[in-house]
Amino acid sequence: MRQIAPAVYKLRKTIKNLLQPDAHYLLAVSGGADSLALAHACAALAAQGWGSYSVCHVEHGLRGEEALRDMQAVQRACEAWGLPCFTEHVQAAAYAAQNRLSTEDAARRLRYAALRRIAAQQGAVAIVTAHHEGDQAETLLLRLLRGAGLQGLAGMRAQQGDIIRPLLTLPKSLLEEYCSAEGIEVCFDSTNADTAYTRNRVRLELLPYLERSFNPAVVPTLARTAALLAQDAECLEQMADDAYRQLVRRQDDAVSFPVTQLTALHSAVRLRVLRRAYFELGGEELSFERSQAIDSLLFRRSGGKIIQLPQGINVVYKNKQLIFVKIIQSIRRMKKCMTILRQFC
Repeated sequence: MRQIAPAVYKLRKTIKNLLQPDAHYLLAVSGGADSLALAHACAALAAQGWGSYSVCHVEHGLRGEEALRDMQAVQRACEAWGLPCFTEHVQAAAYAAQNRLSTEDAARRLRYAALRRIAAQQGAVAIVTAHHEGDQAETLLLRLLRGAGLQGLAGMRAQQGDIIRPLLTLPKSLLEEYCSAEGIEVCFDSTNADTAYTRNRVRLELLPYLERSFNPAVVPTLARTAALLAQDAECLEQMADDAYRQLVRRQDDAVSFPVTQLTALHSAVRLRVLRRAYFELGGEELSFERSQAIDSLLFRRSGGKIIQLPQGINVVYKNKQLIFVKIIQSIRRMKKCMTILRQFC
């Protein structure tokens, strides 16, 4: 009887802890050691009756023949392991230029859109990615350097909406050991060595410097820090959810809050309530400065003053109410918004 390598046993056990035995999942597989280890382990679990799996490989239109080679390698591996494989082609560079995004951000947005499209087609309950401990450490540093609150510094979550990341607590070395033990040929993405990309500079320059100069175990330390911050963030989010439900008043394209009760909340909870109101009306991104501007309006109580936010959402203080209203660009809907404001006031 073949002896199971420790890395093989640990990886499969870790995946089982987060995936259900009677569900179908879509695996995001690029062709690197991380995602191929994930796919191989899930194929082995499926053979044991633990879940069923499909694979999606997204080709970003950035690496020419090298990318097509990786796609074919993933297809061959999936065929050998009995996993249905779907490929999606996107044009990250063109999308980045059209939307004034970095290539990294454009590729990520297109990738997740493609994954969600295939997941819906296949009836998958969630998308499973191969993000590991090193990815978590990089994410925390990137967000710290750009400026982030507790929610951002908590990094990626093991379960977040329709995304499951079962490998977040595992080092990359274990995934490479798994591939070696199982004889898996992995692909090497040449762009991973390109320090023009910010995440690559963090991985190839900043983290090695921190390991040499400050803490040889900086990667697991940062990953643990993110996990602890996630617990604190979850607690505050729950408090904010409770406050939101108690205070909010809804009316079509608007929500409002009584100012007296809102100002009585701790600032950490209050700001989360304000941000949730914005996102509930269809907001997509709210900067620190705009969050602070809303909070200042709340305390100044400047009647009639309007703060304009992205996605056509305005905030106004009137008659002891803080009101968020979605302004729709049509005469009929504008009249409706004015009617809503009068109802609140």
